[in-house]
Amino acid sequence: MEKFEKMNEAIEDPTSVLIVDDEPEILSVIQEMLEGENYRLLPAYSVEEARSVLHRENINIVLTDLLLGDGSGTDILEEARRIHPDSLTIFMTGRPTIQNAIKLIKQGACDYLAKPFGLETLKMTLKKASEIIKLERENIRLKEMMSFYRVSEAMGTAIELDQLLKLILDTAIEEFEADKASVYFFHESDGKIELKASVDNTDDSIKNAACEHCFFVSMKVIDRKEASLYNERDPDFASDEESIRSSICQPLMAKGKVLGALVVVRIKNAHYFTQGQLTGLGLLASKAAGAIENSTLYDNLKESYIATVQVLANAIEARDEYTRGHTERVFHLSEILAKELRWGEKQLGDLKMGGLLHDIGKIGVPDSILNKPGALSAEEFEIMKKHPETGAHMVESIPFLKQAIPYILYHHERHDGTGYPRRLRGNDIPYPGRLLAVVDTLDAITSDRPYRGGRSLPEAIEEIKENSGSQFHPEVVNACVRAYESGKLDHLFENKKKVERDLLVEAV
Repeated sequence: MEKFEKMNEAIEDPTSVLIVDDEPEILSVIQEMLEGENYRLLPAYSVEEARSVLHRENINIVLTDLLLGDGSGTDILEEARRIHPDSLTIFMTGRPTIQNAIKLIKQGACDYLAKPFGLETLKMTLKKASEIIKLERENIRLKEMMSFYRVSEAMGTAIELDQLLKLILDTAIEEFEADKASVYFFHESDGKIELKASVDNTDDSIKNAACEHCFFVSMKVIDRKEASLYNERDPDFASDEESIRSSICQPLMAKGKVLGALVVVRIKNAHYFTQGQLTGLGLLASKAAGAIENSTLYDNLKESYIATVQVLANAIEARDEYTRGHTERVFHLSEILAKELRWGEKQLGDLKMGGLLHDIGKIGVPDSILNKPGALSAEEFEIMKKHPETGAHMVESIPFLKQAIPYILYHHERHDGTGYPRRLRGNDIPYPGRLLAVVDTLDAITSDRPYRGGRSLPEAIEEIKENSGSQFHPEVVNACVRAYESGKLDHLFENKKKVERDLLVEAV
């Protein structure tokens, strides 16, 4: 709201008017005529002096004679449109003709005054130009407010960072009528910047140049920690590619630290970006910075949970030397099969947590049962069968770990409905349970136990195939066989045998 209030204040400021005429008497008369009005008057006596004022001051309206001693008023019009794209130009001429009027309007003039003109005509012309500027600013402000509201609403929901950044970039493309928008991350540790997200509607012929331009501008903005408005020949952001017409860039700041940059580029659009649009981009940049900061905090907290999970998983394995590395192998095996089944990125992300945690409920199983060298009694087996539900209860109240529950709860279910704890059948078993049932068994068959040696991978694959449709879901079995036949499992089991040899040496 503070930014909007500042924008409101800016609209109420006096309108800056650059008055250009090479006759001092005319300049003096115009200044007297407008004395007491809500204008900030800036006189210039030549094209060169006018250019200097345009570079030095924020100009809203240019009131210039058409013919000047060192050039034409159209030269000032072009310079004003380049430096202040939202400014309006009014021409004064002693030779008013319909042809001249049409020509000036086509060149971008807002209006023209025929010399000599009276006070009321001058006031009315300037008032009309001021109202056009105010209306355009109000329209821009309204669009910015709607964009700001839409992004803020999205931040209030459980939306992923990548989705939110895409929404911000799509909004920037739409609202600023741009061709490309990108977000760069700044890594303080090594000083490098990384392209995090981008929406690119540019032609293939200009894509590389546009990417280089965005990177260059973002790098400068991140280094200076201040926004930039680039319009073609600006010396700080010079570009050999003339097709890159204009760009605006805002740093992504949070608590005084620069997190990256948001840059928007125009190529097909013939209009330059304005200072007001640069301010509007700042609203989106503040939302992007907030989202990045929140995401970073979330990721750090999530990593802490994962580290805790790994400690718990290691604690489980430490109770039985014969299962060392089991959870890690289950994860890697599951990942291979999941990719074979064409799981999406989100599912693959959940898989790591599920693979590491699937046996966490064994913390509640006594060592006498967990490490028993022989077969379990019926009573002992009933206790062992509780570990999936025990594990699910352990993590259900932790938001970061909820995605692991299907792996924990269903990895002992069977395709024929005789598994535990829920006795689910066929497609009623969630995908994580179907996958882990195969992977967990494959690792168990090939692992050494006190009462038997581990079997070879080919033998284990044959047993998995024999139980397809009874113990295991056929779709997962087929994926496992394909992975085996293509050699994707070999390195995992070679490493496994090395670990088991090392354990044997330690035991001796």
